[in-house]
Amino acid sequence: MPNPTHLYDLLESRWENVTDGFAAVWVEGLTVEETARRLGADLGSAIAVTLANIGLGFEGDKMPGDKDGIILVGPWNAWTLAMQIQWMDVTEKPRLSELSRDGGRAIAIGWHGGGGHRVEYAIDGRLTFSAPLEEMLEPLHEHAEGLRMPTDWDVVGSPIDEMIATALTAIGRLTGRELDEEWLDTPHVCYLIRRTRIRRTR
Repeated sequence: MPNPTHLYDLLESRWENVTDGFAAVWVEGLTVEETARRLGADLGSAIAVTLANIGLGFEGDKMPGDKDGIILVGPWNAWTLAMQIQWMDVTEKPRLSELSRDGGRAIAIGWHGGGGHRVEYAIDGRLTFSAPLEEMLEPLHEHAEGLRMPTDWDVVGSPIDEMIATALTAIGRLTGRELDEEWLDTPHVCYLIRRTRIRRTR
């Protein structure tokens, strides 16, 4: 029987700052580039990196500002996965509506500063579920057999790790693929969601 935190541990092994803040969205039926476009990314900022190296490779005008979003987007069977390590654009309602419009689905999880763990689920352009992450199994009840969220919140650390791992397991069942080393160790496309103004000279 796998460790109840194994998927969280796997994610943390590639991105050690995951406790401080992280966000991800799984999008049905869109290409990597279309997912990035609907998230408002600068398509010209694209570089190929793994999650572990997502902070590398930015130079010159591709250097992100403190307010820019940083996303890593890659194929996920019939879905696309976008992970975000700076800001939480992928969990915002307008983004999810855009990602899921025209009959698609988008499911996002995220947290920041060690708290605010939430799930957002949109179908065909409409947000159908928005709640704390511990309620994750409610909208995915068809994929929740044998899963349960931890209840012993007096234990520091491990219940949150287990909650995230359980959420990742349920999403894996929904999308047909569980988070794995292959996806994490394969270079995907990193984009910036720019919010800083570029100064223009005459």
